[in-house]
Amino acid sequence: MYQNHIKDTNNNCSKSLLCEKKAKLVQAIKRIKHEVDECREAERETFIDSLENRFEELEREIRAEFQNLHRFLEEEENQDLERLRRERQKQLKQLKEREKKIEAQGRDLEKAITVLNSKLTEEDSPKLLKSQVHFILPAEVDTEVRSGWFVGPIQYRIWKHMKSCLYPITSVKFDLETAHPNLSLSQTCTSVWFDEDKDTSGVQANPRRFNYYYCLLGQQGFNTGRHYWEVEVGYKTAWRLGVAREDVPRGEMTETGTSIGLWTLALKGGSILACTDPKPTKVTVSARLIRIGVFLDCEGEEVTFYNAVTMAPIYTFSTGTVMVPLFPFFNPCDTDDGKNTGPITIF
Repeated sequence: MYQNHIKDTNNNCSKSLLCEKKAKLVQAIKRIKHEVDECREAERETFIDSLENRFEELEREIRAEFQNLHRFLEEEENQDLERLRRERQKQLKQLKEREKKIEAQGRDLEKAITVLNSKLTEEDSPKLLKSQVHFILPAEVDTEVRSGWFVGPIQYRIWKHMKSCLYPITSVKFDLETAHPNLSLSQTCTSVWFDEDKDTSGVQANPRRFNYYYCLLGQQGFNTGRHYWEVEVGYKTAWRLGVAREDVPRGEMTETGTSIGLWTLALKGGSILACTDPKPTKVTVSARLIRIGVFLDCEGEEVTFYNAVTMAPIYTFSTGTVMVPLFPFFNPCDTDDGKNTGPITIF
């Protein structure tokens, strides 16, 4: 009788343990099914179709620009389209590789469910999988297509190569009424430099004048269209230039980047910086920047900077929708103990 009691007790313990392990298997199945749903949702968000559409838009835009050039530009056109095709293939390859990783994880998760379901039918104590299966979302792929890198001032860029066609460059001059009192301008208002010894007693204050930083704006603002200008910085040790909102603060600023309406590139401490918020972004360039091209695309909501000697793109800002005019922005910076006395000049 005592032996029967022990046998019954062991049977009850085994059944209890079996139920407990099966309950854990059920929970594991529920978790994996939830991760399968996440996996499928990630598959739907690969945006391959939208990426294809964006590249097709860019291709049409490139072709439209080339229609304005003469027949001898056909070779240059084909080279640009090839560069676009390679970039499209590279990004699509990255997206498809990410999609394959997601699909592979989905298959692994489905297999895990099948295995766990089969263990639920086992009469003996089922064993959990030795290695837990989890869905790990692969790293995001940068699919932002920046038109400034492929289109930009395309006719002027080709003119740099062919010396026969000219992109309609925007005529830009400095606005004396916005210049900090310690800035001096050439008579043509195309060169500006910092003048520490300048007599500022005769400079009239006005709400448009910068009174803290050594800045000034261009004379003309833009709401629509595409506009390109070049600025020579030579061998200065510090400078800053780009685009500013009409209502950018004229005094001391708590922020000096995109959040207050400044989309600028700067040389500081030997480094080229894109003046982003909350902190600047260091930009790598292959050669010293002597002359810089600034391309403002109002409809495309972009500001793109180029090495104007080689027309290689440097950096592109997305401005978002801006309801006020945008003006060329310049800051020649102080003299840096005599090392930064040269002007910046508009061409």
